[in-house]
Amino acid sequence: MDINLRSVIQLVRLCRPHLIRSKGEIVNISSINALNFGFKQVPYYAISKAGLDQFTRALAIDLIGFGVRVNGVSPGIVETDFMDSVQMPPFFQVYKFYGSQPNAAPYGSNASAADIANIIAFLADRSASSVIVGQMIVADGGTSLIMGAYTFDFEKVKSA
Repeated sequence: MDINLRSVIQLVRLCRPHLIRSKGEIVNISSINALNFGFKQVPYYAISKAGLDQFTRALAIDLIGFGVRVNGVSPGIVETDFMDSVQMPPFFQVYKFYGSQPNAAPYGSNASAADIANIIAFLADRSASSVIVGQMIVADGGTSLIMGAYTFDFEKVKSA
């Protein structure tokens, strides 16, 4: 909660006067884990990201009258070296496999960090996205469209 939600709230409180003066943009980074399905392995993460989504919408209503736009991005699985670098438990290692499964990731692969960065840049570019306000853009290659329709035995996946 401290990193995913409280820190964002505190930062916005500190930056609010500058954002209003500059008519700035806020793009929050959430997760598809905040959507209408859950994983028993990450309930507190999902709660913090769902809170961030609601904060994004409420803040958008609050600040748009001052010319400040607030939006967010909800990525699915993003290919980075993070999982390896922090030695995550085996459950989290299945994400690489998961992104390669057409019945779990319709796009056929996980997003790259550059894919998500491009969406953030688009949302931050007022000339390209001026009418987008208070929205959470889901960027998951279609995973959330079918999430829950398919399940995997993660013990089998780990040994694949």
